[in-house]
Amino acid sequence: MNTHSLQKQSGAVAILTALLLPLLLGFMALALDVAYVLLNKNQMQVAADSAALVAANALQHGQDMNAAVSLARSASQANGFTNGVDHAVVSVAIPPGGTEVFANDSHFVRVTVSQPVNAFLAWIFSITHTDTAATAVSGPAGSSLPCMLTLASAAPGALTIQGNGVVTATTCGMYVNSTSSSAMQLSGNVTVTSSTIQVAGDYTASGNVHTSPITTGAAITADPFSGLLMPVYSGCTYTNFSRSGNGNVTLNPGTYCGGISLTGNYTVVFSPGLYHLYGGGLNFAGNISPVSGVGVSFYNSGNTTTYPFSPFNLSGNIAVNMSAPNTGTYAGMLFMQNPLNTQTANINGNSSSVMAGNLYFPKNNLNLTGNSGTDIPIGSVVALKVSVQGNTRFSMTNTYGGAGNATTRTGLYR
Repeated sequence: MNTHSLQKQSGAVAILTALLLPLLLGFMALALDVAYVLLNKNQMQVAADSAALVAANALQHGQDMNAAVSLARSASQANGFTNGVDHAVVSVAIPPGGTEVFANDSHFVRVTVSQPVNAFLAWIFSITHTDTAATAVSGPAGSSLPCMLTLASAAPGALTIQGNGVVTATTCGMYVNSTSSSAMQLSGNVTVTSSTIQVAGDYTASGNVHTSPITTGAAITADPFSGLLMPVYSGCTYTNFSRSGNGNVTLNPGTYCGGISLTGNYTVVFSPGLYHLYGGGLNFAGNISPVSGVGVSFYNSGNTTTYPFSPFNLSGNIAVNMSAPNTGTYAGMLFMQNPLNTQTANINGNSSSVMAGNLYFPKNNLNLTGNSGTDIPIGSVVALKVSVQGNTRFSMTNTYGGAGNATTRTGLYR
């Protein structure tokens, strides 16, 4: 090839290079900007994850929604994204919304972090910025733990839900140990939502019934509280405590021989500690609202002579807002009943209640009736049989764990 031909080829390559160079530089610029956007999105995801976990954990420990939102935004700020600064937006939704099973569950939090990312070199393609966002949902963890367990071995209707009952246990399971062909009975306008529903026998359903998938012929589930050491009677602190009428009542821990009985229009505060109901049970009737207590446990016991066994009986217009202790022998235990006490426990009325802790009735039935809504944001229900009747909403999340461990667990769902 002569020199003239080489010069012509070199010139062509130079011209082609000159023509393609801007395009090549543009693609390089776009690649750099894409990498920068991905880096920012990863940082946003870290901020969203952290914010959602902090907020959900706050809710599990009894803080309100405003506190949870504030903590979420503080966590996002600590990870480089401050709401309202440099066009960053940190949105916090409680409940999270969406289409997941926990969409309307106020124990879950959705955090979205968004911010436009400025382009360094992609302006060559008229791209000045890119809108990026990251989302995280957090809530109680532990889908394999029991939210509800009925211990009856062969009884029909070990779990009965009738009327307009709504039972929700999205983060843990519901277990029925009865081997009866009608171990679980559902009738009416019933909705049951759970991560798993395990029935040792079979179930019956009639009416407008909607449930999560049900497994029949399941294995028997062990009582998670069978090894719990129950309180020992050592004498009376109070005897036959009873009030009727109107007013405010503050009660202190101790052994209540003859139980606690309140009738009328009362506001009740239980100071932290263990309340040993030795006979007489716990009886509320009338407009007993609110009933509050933080770090409280109730043990319903008695004998067959001087202080006979009696039930838990919360009836009337009752609004309960109580939580179990986080530490100590009875960490996580809110209501406990002596296995020798076979009296039925009744929680009914027309007011919403929050019971943060485990409810343990190993040898007796638990009835939830009326136009009430009961939430167990931290804990589970273990009883011989459970009946939900009337216009009742009953929701549970087990975050104390199977044996009363008060260490809460929070997980990411996204």
